[in-house]
Amino acid sequence: MYLTLRSDWGGAPKHIDILFNNLDPDFNIYFAAPISEPYGISWYHSVGKDRFFELEHRRFSFIKLLQLRSFIKKNDIYIIHAHGKGAGLYARFVKLLLFSRVKLILTFHGLHIDQYSPLTKNLYLFYERILSRYTDLFINVSEGEKANCVKNGIFKPSKSIVIYNSIPKVIAQKTKLETRSDLNLPNDKFIILSLLRFSFAKNIEATLDIAQFLKDDNRFQFVLVGDGETKQEILEKINREKINNIILTGFKNNPNDYIIASDIYLSTSRWEGLPFALIEATMLGLPAVVSDVTGNNEVIKNSYNGKLFSPGDIKTAADYIVEICTNKNIAQQYSANAKVYFEEHFSIERMVNQTKDIYNKFVF
Repeated sequence: MYLTLRSDWGGAPKHIDILFNNLDPDFNIYFAAPISEPYGISWYHSVGKDRFFELEHRRFSFIKLLQLRSFIKKNDIYIIHAHGKGAGLYARFVKLLLFSRVKLILTFHGLHIDQYSPLTKNLYLFYERILSRYTDLFINVSEGEKANCVKNGIFKPSKSIVIYNSIPKVIAQKTKLETRSDLNLPNDKFIILSLLRFSFAKNIEATLDIAQFLKDDNRFQFVLVGDGETKQEILEKINREKINNIILTGFKNNPNDYIIASDIYLSTSRWEGLPFALIEATMLGLPAVVSDVTGNNEVIKNSYNGKLFSPGDIKTAADYIVEICTNKNIAQQYSANAKVYFEEHFSIERMVNQTKDIYNKFVF
């Protein structure tokens, strides 16, 4: 059973969807998830109502917990693979209080505790340390995330394995200029792209600050593709500071087209698990300038397929963008290296085979 409290657009639901669509048919897969667009509805129609247990989006319910326990028992589910902290809460309660024979795997998709107050952080870590003994295996999506979990005493290194996120390989079917024409993007600009959810974690304010820093250089156009809870704040900042070199497209379901049309990928995130959008940019050979945080720094290697800058160092980030724009040899080298790095680390086959091996060890 895949257990998640999110089935909307996002890294964790996409990760589950890739596993679901690429595992061998001899795995009998169930879901416990919200019925949301796009993934939840797709999963529901794929497996049918008898193999789908509906949960609420990012909300815990003791009634749902009891119903979930009955669903697991009725269907003789042997392995639960939970994704995210909220799903981990359900899964550990099922194993600890109700149905201890089930084998439990938990993928964090980012620990993300730095935003907590000291009290909340300590309480959360205490909870994780207690319940980690009832988790059979942790999967971390990056080495940095695993190291952070170990440092905070959540588990011992032997209780976790790192499996990188992956995506299906895509090859561009049109040129950059053709794609720009399709998307109504300017042909004469150096386009800096960010694909992201508008949230505190993504630190879009810093992206706006970089755009503001470069606003007098007419070569540059920033394109932000996405939506989310902080969008109104972003719009207010753009209007208040009269930042005129940014295009906000809203949510789009063709992100690869925007990558093909762009010249640099930019991420100013405060933290990440292992960002799918950055992996997609790497797959398509887009050089990147990204904050040096967990997740980002395992997709981008400094001066190999892009540049890393210290979070909040706006001037350095802007200087890197100018450097890549100005030096075509560097841009071409980063692009070629990005494609190589993707093949070596983020292929579908690699992720699915590693995950399948784990499932088989629990079954046999």
